[in-house]
Amino acid sequence: MAKFYRMLLTLALTVFLGGEAVTGTVISRRVVEGLSEKSLFLSQNNLPPESSDGGSRYADTYADTSWRESFFNNQPPESGDGGSRGGPLCPLTPMDNATGIEVFSDRPTLIWRGNLARVELYPHNNDELLWSQDISEGSRQVQYTGVPLKPGQTYDLMLFETVSDTFPLPAMQVTFTVMEADKRQQVSRVLEELNTELEQNGASEEMIALIRFNYLAENRLWSDALTEAFSVQNPSAELQELREETIPQKFCNPNRPSSGIMPPS
Repeated sequence: MAKFYRMLLTLALTVFLGGEAVTGTVISRRVVEGLSEKSLFLSQNNLPPESSDGGSRYADTYADTSWRESFFNNQPPESGDGGSRGGPLCPLTPMDNATGIEVFSDRPTLIWRGNLARVELYPHNNDELLWSQDISEGSRQVQYTGVPLKPGQTYDLMLFETVSDTFPLPAMQVTFTVMEADKRQQVSRVLEELNTELEQNGASEEMIALIRFNYLAENRLWSDALTEAFSVQNPSAELQELREETIPQKFCNPNRPSSGIMPPS
């Protein structure tokens, strides 16, 4: 948080001195067989279960599921302060370390609700700028496009709101940690196997995203699970409702007062 308040003070002085600042439809899916029993227990370094012929058993049977069921059955976490993130700007991914959620992807996607003008990424408690991106009006997600982030490392994501045409104001900081390398390899193996089996069985883009979502959510990788939900280009009505209503209602409480600036901890 020290970087956040140093930046805020610098910007405030700039303004003061007159300077320029720069679904409910249920969809029939080929889903993971007994996924709740076969989820990857990362702390135990388990590998994906195999069938008698040496292949993965994740897609051995058909079952009915839905996005809403997968979302709530996997018990989405509370925000880091014990409640929903309020205010006009609400970041959904990546989730802050205070939630206990790690990030699998080394090129994570930032998804938010509200108006965001700019995003900057730094190593945790370090002023070295790794990546920045100006956000076009109306955008709701942007993928990190810098060099791959390092497994096991922690990063600070600075979010800026616009208070005038030329003055982005730091609004909040999200601190997140990328999963350790050995765990990432296990998750990557499972996801690759899921993709291969589902594509061989003619699964649609949304079907694959739903099964990946369920697997990631079961393993408490909620930042990456939500990214799957928002990755589908032509979502069904059920998925659209999840993205526009269910997820924001869970993580962004519009009735909670907020100035957009986080108070000192």
